[in-house]
Amino acid sequence: MFFIISGWDHDDGLEHRLQIRPRHRAYYEALGDDLILSGPYLNDDGDPIGSMIIIRRESRDAAERFAAGDPFVMEGVFGAVTVSRWDWFMKRPPNLVTE
Repeated sequence: MFFIISGWDHDDGLEHRLQIRPRHRAYYEALGDDLILSGPYLNDDGDPIGSMIIIRRESRDAAERFAAGDPFVMEGVFGAVTVSRWDWFMKRPPNLVTE
């Protein structure tokens, strides 16, 4: 199953984000092929203000546990986080395993 993890930074949190970002990226890169895609939400100036990450996990509980271990969550970069189940409907790679 696919899950979208959406995290929104605290206001004026860019410096804190940049300090924690290497650990955040390493955390998700460790998923290997279970990291489907990721990238930051940007403000009008092009600065990151949050993140959208799509991962493959066996259940919502597993996705929520993984999101809770994200350094951006544990170090307080994100002010809000949601985990939503997602189905890749259009332009889905034909050989992509969902579970």
